[in-house]
Amino acid sequence: MTTRRHLLSGLAAGTAALALPWPARAQDPVPQEQGRIHIVVGAPGSTKVPLALPRPIGGSAKATEFYEIVRRDLELSGWFNLISEAAYIEPAGTGVQPGEFRFEDWDVPGSVGLGKTVLSEQAGRFRAEAWVYDVPGRRRLGAKAFTGNADALRSLAHKVANEIVFRITGQYAPFGTRFAFAGTFSGNKEIYVVDFDGHGLTRITQNGSINLQPAWSPTGTRLAFTSYASGNPDCFVADLAGGKITRLSSRTGINTGPCWSPDGSRIALTLSANGDPDIYMLDSRTGEVLTRVTKSPGIDVSPGFSPDGSRIAFVSDRGGGAQVYIANADGSGAQRVSFQGNHNTDPVWSPTGDRIAFVGRSGSFDVFTVRIDGSGLTRITQGMGDNEDPSWSPDGNYLAFSSTRTGSPHIWMATADGSHQVQLTQGKGGYTNPSWSPQLA
Repeated sequence: MTTRRHLLSGLAAGTAALALPWPARAQDPVPQEQGRIHIVVGAPGSTKVPLALPRPIGGSAKATEFYEIVRRDLELSGWFNLISEAAYIEPAGTGVQPGEFRFEDWDVPGSVGLGKTVLSEQAGRFRAEAWVYDVPGRRRLGAKAFTGNADALRSLAHKVANEIVFRITGQYAPFGTRFAFAGTFSGNKEIYVVDFDGHGLTRITQNGSINLQPAWSPTGTRLAFTSYASGNPDCFVADLAGGKITRLSSRTGINTGPCWSPDGSRIALTLSANGDPDIYMLDSRTGEVLTRVTKSPGIDVSPGFSPDGSRIAFVSDRGGGAQVYIANADGSGAQRVSFQGNHNTDPVWSPTGDRIAFVGRSGSFDVFTVRIDGSGLTRITQGMGDNEDPSWSPDGNYLAFSSTRTGSPHIWMATADGSHQVQLTQGKGGYTNPSWSPQLA
């Protein structure tokens, strides 16, 4: 089957947190602050912190590129209102350490958070520093340095942006993640992987057929997906480290919608060898059927595990029309959780375990979330093209989905309450079935 080069180096290779001064500085950004480090608590999108981000010092020729990556990450996150550089009164090139700048200069543009950065180069390697401050409190929230080789600039910028988010909010952002998706760039639907911010596009399959529904393993080292490469909708698994793609299930009928258990030992899959589509548990290494989960007449598809692996969400027409249900992982105790409309599909359980995202159709397709008891229905998208295939970020703060609101499908991201929505991929469209990876770096 198709092979390819190692993918896992995409975000993290050649980068490391640094605990030694390089080059020599009066103080190295290693000491950690005591007590509470953050100045805002909540969720992204609910309260946006006014943040100043002056351009990096350090003399690197790549400083502008580095700065734009960090700034875009912070804008995408939904945590901040980035203050215009035109409002800054601090002279460009002012230092980053305590005592090298005046907090009063950042009161003028209304900064609450201040992210100062350094990017320097030596012997073909970069050093990036993040110094983060609470302006009204006149205190340093934290500082950290990272180093990386010449091709690790984007990774270093993502790490610096993540450090700024963490020091101000107490939470990490998903800048070190990737998306697997089905793309139509070659004229066929192939499986691709792309960085969180839409860069680093890598093709996984090259079979010239239809490939759909990629799903990350919990370790981020394998992808399960459905492919028609052999003329039947079969389930395949791509080993991202070794570059090998193997067929896991090719039973008569459909072998679709794979979903990994949280421990990676099982894959829930829809099979139809016995007639009606039902959900089965397979051994993720051998493809052996371990158990049949659903046995009701009609269609049962699109399984999704709860965070602890004890339950699944799925779609069934057992009550009339496609609706979202949850059940124990053995199929017992099924209960319906979607009640609005007659076509609700693609359920995905949030990493926090309290909500399920799904797609509802009311003319167009839109993303909703609901509590697992069926209450608290929240509409994430409305009146903005078709929005499908939701996927949660590893921390549960965000939802990614495919949207046609700007024309052809692209990957979009919304905060969990829908208040902050941004387009992640750019250029030529054709991004469908996005699956959000675990944290990779």
